Amino acid sequence: ISSVIGKVMKMGEPYRFMENRIVRVLQGSMRISINLCEYQIVRGEALYIGQNSVVEILDYDATAVVDLLGFTLSAENANIKDVFVVGREHELWMEEYFHLLYTISATIPFYKRSIEHLLLSLHYRIVDSVANVPSLRGRKEELFRLFLEKLNTHPGKHDLSFYAQRMNISPQYLSHLVFEVSGTAASDWINRAVTLQAKLLLRSSQHSIEQISETLRFSTTPYFCRFFKREAG
Repeated sequence: ISSVIGKVMKMGEPYRFMENRIVRVLQGSMRISINLCEYQIVRGEALYIGQNSVVEILDYDATAVVDLLGFTLSAENANIKDVFVVGREHELWMEEYFHLLYTISATIPFYKRSIEHLLLSLHYRIVDSVANVPSLRGRKEELFRLFLEKLNTHPGKHDLSFYAQRMNISPQYLSHLVFEVSGTAASDWINRAVTLQAKLLLRSSQHSIEQISETLRFSTTPYFCRFFKREAG
């Protein structure tokens, strides 16, 4: 990872991945934030990251080496929006899939259809092996995850009642639940999501600060600037 930091991605900067991604750790370890949730993965483990996810590298072992695979699938309902952790118990068959992908993609002529079907097979193997395993998280943890998913989908919404309405619960209950599960106030999570989106827009778009302020639904540009400085330093 150390050899590509600054070239492909920068430490501490968010990136929005529009396609599915699989991050597979071959050596060392890394800590990564995906849609405001932190994941620590070590050798033999992998993350299957869904479309439209905001990803940020937080830390990594000096010797860390990873495979990063990005793709979209044409099959209906095959692309995911969640994040799945693929444990070390699945390392062998993951390695076999990646080896086949490397081999076929290096073949001349390029067999696109073979690659597409192999990727689809890999997708369903992960879904069948990992995603369909009953979750150990309780009802409150599931609602908290849903709240974070809504934050990623609607980063310009500052009002807690907006999210509570879409989750069919009261704002008071959502506020209590978020603090109980995470130890952080719901308003702080909302601010984090808005700040993350602001970083993405400031770094990657051609919009002016005024336009970004309007997109993120701030009443005035100076208010947005004060907010961003307070949250991002």
